[in-house]
Amino acid sequence: MPLIKEDNIGVISFISSTILVVLLTSILGGIFLRDQHRHFQEDLQKVGTNFFKTQKERLRSEVEMQIRSINAWHKSARQRLKTTIKARTYEAYAVAENLYEQNKEKRPEEIQALIREALRPVRFNNGRGYFFIRDTQGPFVLYPPNPKIEGPHVKLLPHQDRKELSQKINTIIFTKGEGFIDYQWPKPGGQVHELFEKMTFVKYFKPFGWSLGTGEYLVNFESLVQEYIIGTLNSIIPSDTDPEYIFIYKLHAMNGGNEFATVLVNPNRSDLIGKKISDSFKDIKGKMFRKEMLQGIRDTGNAFVSYWYKNPGSEEQGLKLSYFKYYPEWKWIVAKGISLDVMNKRITQLQKNLSQETKKTIRNFIYFIVISSVSFLILGFIFSKGIHRLFLGYKAIMEEQQHELERVNTELKIQSITDSLTALYNKGYFNEHLEIEIARSLRHGSALSLLVFDIDKFKDINDTFGHLAGDNVLKELAHLCQINIRASDIFARWGGEEFVVLSPESEIKNTIVFAEKLRRLIEGYSFSIPVQVTCSFGVTEYRDEERVDSFIHRADQALYTAKQEGRNKVVFR
Repeated sequence: MPLIKEDNIGVISFISSTILVVLLTSILGGIFLRDQHRHFQEDLQKVGTNFFKTQKERLRSEVEMQIRSINAWHKSARQRLKTTIKARTYEAYAVAENLYEQNKEKRPEEIQALIREALRPVRFNNGRGYFFIRDTQGPFVLYPPNPKIEGPHVKLLPHQDRKELSQKINTIIFTKGEGFIDYQWPKPGGQVHELFEKMTFVKYFKPFGWSLGTGEYLVNFESLVQEYIIGTLNSIIPSDTDPEYIFIYKLHAMNGGNEFATVLVNPNRSDLIGKKISDSFKDIKGKMFRKEMLQGIRDTGNAFVSYWYKNPGSEEQGLKLSYFKYYPEWKWIVAKGISLDVMNKRITQLQKNLSQETKKTIRNFIYFIVISSVSFLILGFIFSKGIHRLFLGYKAIMEEQQHELERVNTELKIQSITDSLTALYNKGYFNEHLEIEIARSLRHGSALSLLVFDIDKFKDINDTFGHLAGDNVLKELAHLCQINIRASDIFARWGGEEFVVLSPESEIKNTIVFAEKLRRLIEGYSFSIPVQVTCSFGVTEYRDEERVDSFIHRADQALYTAKQEGRNKVVFR
């Protein structure tokens, strides 16, 4: 009996359609599952690699940002000293002037004694600072460290340096009435031949022909600055919820040793602060990680080192990755670390999320295959139309799933190049495109300008209104600037309250005009806090064949100059 005949053509059509559907869905399903598995393995590896790389770059960026802050304090020590000794001298002058006005009826000798004894006991700068008074003819009227040399009848041994200093003082008060003097001078109790840079401010007290003033050694003032920085960083206590912190060593021996450094900052180990440490110290796994750190400092000035160390907020030890960088001006090693256990947990969670997303995609695909197959079995008699519908539906879902995977990958990529707070590009993206734009500028001979700016007194905003208000200011500032830059400009958050704009094909004169426009917009903008927010700007233009760090450094220096010259201004170099 023939199988193919008109009576069972429907069955044959149904069976043929079923076989065709099974074959087609099996082949396409296998291809889909194979591609899903391959993409999943690739994405799984990228998640861990990209996150680890991002965290390393974050550590590097935060340590370098801290060093820039320390360097700014270092560079501003002289200006701070000038401000301090000038203010002190004005205070003493006000006391002398007040006593003189209130006692005019008395004899000059009595008024002079009142002024002298009122200023004699005054001390500042941890007891080192004092006021002195000199007669324009040379003798000391007031010299608290050694009252024996006071008075017109005291005969001091000839001293060329002392004579030159007296001449400088008289020149200033007779020509300007007041001013600063820089000179080299031995410290009290030290070696006479060992000289240190000292700064003095003097002011002319005309009623008695006096020069009144005070001075300080620059190295002593720098010590006060260092103490402030150390105290501030030690006050930031880490915890198990916020375990990251800055720590600092004072380096004594670059080649190591049992007392190669002193711990200046370590909020996690307050028992070590002020103590000398050895490079032979081993972690719980026997690793002498300080030797590895010193080797990196000697070779390149910085080092990434992993080791076991005490976790903040507990006595347990965990695996840690730290970045160390040398600051030679003060012989400091500045570092920050991150718990690898915490980082691995984050990577595991990201991978888990990716795995769940992939499983969901495969599960939905399987549901689709089952439902589609059953539907075709039921609707076999409309095989030709049904198979077409199935193919179109299958293709649509495949595209949807592919778009979903692309979306996940795009989000991961965006996260790796975007600052999470301001939604601007991050430092890593900026550095990558800086190299590209420099190469393009050299290739086409076009201009390339760089603009660096940060918020003036941002720490005061955080201290006064809280860090949440500070974050809102950063976001508002980012939005305000974003809508005013060119589409071709690269605008990124450099770190903290600092931002950068890279302007291809823009000469420095145009970039200065643009920077001034931004400065005025920011100055006049009503932020969410009840105080005026301003920014200081540093602008520069790329010079042929120069190094990237020189390009950036010049813009940073212009920014620092803007800060030193009063903030809320644009400076170019």
